[in-house]
Amino acid sequence: MLYGTASTYSFQADAASTYGGQELAADASTFTAWLQATSAHDSKLAALYVRRFTPDYRTAFQAWLKTDPFTNPGAPAGPGYMPQYRNPDLAAAAQLNNRAAAAFARGTTARDNAENYVRDTVLFAAVLFLVAIAQRFKLRNIRVATTTVAFVLLIYTAISVAQLPRT
Repeated sequence: MLYGTASTYSFQADAASTYGGQELAADASTFTAWLQATSAHDSKLAALYVRRFTPDYRTAFQAWLKTDPFTNPGAPAGPGYMPQYRNPDLAAAAQLNNRAAAAFARGTTARDNAENYVRDTVLFAAVLFLVAIAQRFKLRNIRVATTTVAFVLLIYTAISVAQLPRT
C-alpha cells in the first residue's frame, strides 16, 4: 500500500512538474517576445506581452526591471532567475516528490519488517519439524542432539520475534 501511495505521489509530482515547466516555458517565450517588442520600440505590443505573463512571473518581471537589466551587467538574466519568482506547480511537485520519497521509505521499512516476520515463522516451523523428526530416531543421543538444536533454534527465534517492531 505504501509503495502505491509513493507511486501516486510521484505521478502527481510529475504532472505538476510538467505543468509548471510548461508555464515557465510559456512565460520565457512571452518574455523573449517582450524583449523583441521592446527593442523594436513597440510599447503597445510590449505591454500586451506583460499582461500575458502568469501572475507569479509578472511579479518577478517587475522586480527584474528594477535591477536596471539593460545597463546593469550584474542583473539576473531574466525574471525566472529572480528570487521573487515562484512557480506554485514546481513547488507542489517538489513537495509531492518529498511525500513520495517518505512513503517509499516507510514502505521499504514495512517490507523489511514483514520479511523478518516471515523468516521467524519459517524458523518456528523448523523447530516443530526438528522436534517431530527427533522422535523418529532410535538412538537416544541423536534424539537429544536434534531436540537440543530445536530448543536453541526456538530460543533464537523467540528472541528475534521479541525484537521485531509491533505495528
